[in-house]
Amino acid sequence: MKYTPKTKKELKTLCNNLSINLININTSLITDMSELFLNTKRINFTGIENWDTSSVKDMYCMFDGCNSFNADLSRWNVSNVENMAYMFYNCNSFNADLSKWNVSNVVCSVGMFAGCNSFNADLSSWNVGNVKYMQEMFADMPKYNKPSWYEKD
Repeated sequence: MKYTPKTKKELKTLCNNLSINLININTSLITDMSELFLNTKRINFTGIENWDTSSVKDMYCMFDGCNSFNADLSRWNVSNVENMAYMFYNCNSFNADLSKWNVSNVVCSVGMFAGCNSFNADLSSWNVGNVKYMQEMFADMPKYNKPSWYEKD
């Protein structure tokens, strides 16, 4: 069965239902994915790599605390996202290649990868010209080679 939620609340309800495979969710109408998986019990994220995120503007704390999360999000269209603050906060296993993401509309990336101890993707090609707030973007990641554009904490 395919699902097409119209609101963030509808999407969150579907995501919290562990019997629903994420590949069966059409996210094309969603603009806000903030806190979507915050404190989730879900460990199977299969299918999320195919989500349509082209309309999304807010991904604040989307995967906050998802310790085992490590899906391939390299094909996501995040070109309209403005808020990525704490998006992957404490996602200890996360290490997807996000080098091709278009983050040119992002304004806030505070703590985006903080605590992502496995993350080592090269983000040096990101266009962060519109980012106003990026404090602690890579906090608690002593082994990570931060991009040259990163403003030190």
